[in-house]
Amino acid sequence: MPHASLEGCNILIIDDEPISRVAVTKTLGNIGVGNVSEADNGNDALRLLETADPKINVIICDIEMPEMTGYEFVRRVRYGTVPEYAKVPIIILTGKDTDKNLRDARIHKINDFLLKPPTAETLKTSINRVLAS
Repeated sequence: MPHASLEGCNILIIDDEPISRVAVTKTLGNIGVGNVSEADNGNDALRLLETADPKINVIICDIEMPEMTGYEFVRRVRYGTVPEYAKVPIIILTGKDTDKNLRDARIHKINDFLLKPPTAETLKTSINRVLAS
């Protein structure tokens, strides 16, 4: 169900580029997201999910990262590495809008796909859309 206000929404942003994380975190704050957690790679994000309090409602994840790609992170989440998050909405964030990325997003059961840098409006629309599905 979409949040009329995103104040009660807890979002995890995963991106290896600190500038990108800061920009997305700031934009999420500007649209009223109540709590934003950050991880700079998939391994750190999986560890964070194991102990997240409050529970994460939406994950926004970059595709191209060292150690573990965004797709590998999503695969691990979907197949139950952290069981309570197997169905969490995941939005992929990328700088490359390619047919392959769109196909891979569908294969990996990704809920939405945004281009970098996302605007406040595209982030808000995407978050509300994935929470409604």
